[in-house]
Amino acid sequence: MKLDKIIVDADICIKLGTSEKYLLLEKLLPLIAENIYIHPIVYDEIRYPFCAKSQIEKLIEAGIIEIIGENSLSDIEKLLYDATYISLSQVMINKNEPNKNKGEVSSLAIAKVKMIPIFDTDEKDLQPIINKKLNNGINDITCLRIIDIITKIKVGEITGLNRKEAKILWCLSGKSKEYFDEVIWRQ
Repeated sequence: MKLDKIIVDADICIKLGTSEKYLLLEKLLPLIAENIYIHPIVYDEIRYPFCAKSQIEKLIEAGIIEIIGENSLSDIEKLLYDATYISLSQVMINKNEPNKNKGEVSSLAIAKVKMIPIFDTDEKDLQPIINKKLNNGINDITCLRIIDIITKIKVGEITGLNRKEAKILWCLSGKSKEYFDEVIWRQ
C-alpha cells in the first residue's frame, strides 16, 4: 500500500542512489508514495554520487518528485514555517556549523506546514526530536528509514521489489549483509 505523501532527505537519496548498476532510488521512491517532495536545499545537497543526482533529476523531470520550498507558501504558512524552523534549529543547528542539518530542518518545517506526514531519511536519532518539537497529535510526522522500507518490502506493504533487491538496497546503504540475512530477513 503506497503512502500518500513523503518528503525526502539527502541522506536517503545518496544512500539509495549510489549505484549506477542498480537504479534503486529511481525504482523505489515511486513504489513508496503517490506524492514525493524534496526541499530545494536538500536537492542542492545531493551532488555526489552523480548517479543519485541523475536519478533525482529524472524523477523530477517525470513529475514524480516535486521541489517544494518556502516560495510555495502563503503568508500564514510562511509564519508557521518560520516558527517551526526556529524551533527545530534551536536543537538541530550548531551555530559553528550553520549549514549542517539545514536540509532536515527546512524539510521538516515544510512537512509540518504542508501536512506531509512522512520524512524519508536514515537519521536514526531524529524521531525523538520530531516527537518533542513537532508532534502534538495534529499533522504528526514520522521518519521512514531504510530499515522501515526493508520491513515494508518484506511484509508486502511495498510491492515491486524482491528480497534480492531489498538486500542490495540494504548493502548499498552501507549496512551489513550478515545482519540482513540473520536478523532482518531470516527465512
